Order: sequence, then C-alpha cells, then structure tokens
Amino acid sequence: MAPAASPNPPEFVARDKAALSMEVAGDKAASRGDDREALSCWNEALDILTSRARSAEAARVASKIAMTEENLGETESSCLHYAQAADLYKLAGDQRRVPMCLNNLAMLRKLSGELEEASVLLARALDEASRCHGSVHGETALIATNLGAVLCECGDLLGAEQRHMQALGIREQLFGPNHPEVGLSLGHLAVIHQMRGDQERARSFYTAALEILDQFPQLHEAERSILRQNLEGL
Repeated sequence: MAPAASPNPPEFVARDKAALSMEVAGDKAASRGDDREALSCWNEALDILTSRARSAEAARVASKIAMTEENLGETESSCLHYAQAADLYKLAGDQRRVPMCLNNLAMLRKLSGELEEASVLLARALDEASRCHGSVHGETALIATNLGAVLCECGDLLGAEQRHMQALGIREQLFGPNHPEVGLSLGHLAVIHQMRGDQERARSFYTAALEILDQFPQLHEAERSILRQNLEGL
C-alpha cells in the first residue's frame, strides 16, 4: 500500500518560506525608507502566496503594497491592490478588513474624479462595515462620512445629509456630544444646509461645529478655518 501523500510537499513548504522571507525583507526595506525595494519584495511574496491560494497572507501583503503605492502617488496600481486585498480578505473569511480596503479604493477614485464609482464603492463598504462591525462603530461612521462627502459632490444633497446624520448619530453615541469628530459631522451638515440656501440652519450648524472644534485647537486646523470662513460669508 502506497504511503499517503503529504499535504505539504517539500516544494510547497519551500515556497511558503520564500514568501515569508520576501515579506519580511520588504518590511525591513520599508522601515528604512526604501519603498521601491519594499514593493519589489512584497510583489514577489504576493505572487507566491496567490499561486498557493494563501488568501489571508496574500491579503496582508496586498494591503501593504496598496498603502505604499498610494503614498508614492501610484494611484492605478494602488487601486488594483486595494481591490485585490478586499477580495482576498473576503476569501480568507476576514470580513472585518474588507470595508477599509473598499473605503481606501473609493477615496482614490474620488481623487481621480470618478465620483460615481467612488459612491458605489463606499455604499458597498458601508454595508460591509455595518454587517461586520455593527451600526455603532467608528469605522462605520468614517465610511458614512466619506460617502456623504462624495454624494454632496455628486449633487445628491438628501443622500449626503442622510449619511452625515448617520455618522453624527454614531459619533455622539460613541464619544458624547462634545467630541471633535462630532464637530466635523456638524460642519458637514452645515455645508449641506448652506448649499440648499438655508442660511439660518447653516449658521446654527456652523456655530455648533466651531463651538466644539475650538475646544481642540491642536486638531483640524484646516477644517476649522474653512468652517469659520463659511460662517463669516453667510
């Protein structure tokens, strides 16, 4: 009787070790600021891991690649790797990491002017976040805020208001009424009311937002400046 085949033949074990070695080499290169060397190592590791159907490890490496490419301004490559990471995390059953991959992909699409695609991706990310994190979670609030901003740029003020109200409600539950994240949500709602021409409601929301944000002068300086300019312009 022939012996049972090993579930991990020596050549597979060797490839897995090679992938881990390349990932570690990439991490070391990144830590010393050599992003190009890091990307080279990580891409080699990713090729091995995907060929071995090691979804969890491949997703982790794809995320590192995507973030580094984003920092380097390589938008298209970064988008491809964020999408790949989302798919791989899903295959690995690690649903909790999917929403932010989709969020990051969407925000790159937004920066490229692809607002419709960004809104679709963010809506999907929001559904995924609500499903795996629950309706009251900081990540859910962040994605809802980003979706609200994109919808506002698309001219869907009602949709934008709904998403910013969702984010506001989550942040108030998580952090209380005087947290800077609450102030930012109020600021987004102020902008929407101003765009509708409702100056009184806009003024009320701008004032409320600034009353909170001014308590944290070390945070959100650019946002506070814009909100104050908008309020003074009413």
